Amino acid sequence: MDTLQLKNKIIQRIIQIDDVNLLKSIEQVFSASDKNILNFLSFINDKKQLENIDETENFTDYIKEWVKSM
Repeated sequence: MDTLQLKNKIIQRIIQIDDVNLLKSIEQVFSASDKNILNFLSFINDKKQLENIDETENFTDYIKEWVKSM
């Protein structure tokens, strides 16, 4: 997948979200520095690999904890 396709996929996923709290959390992630975003996403990826979770898990709690630690 090229960059444009990835961006469009992310945008389409965000458009589907109706939960205001989740959208606020995503906005805070995007407001962070690239280094902090990378650290957060690495954390989620590691957790996903360790727990072998599925794609439907709600990451709101993880995002809230990460934002608190910023």
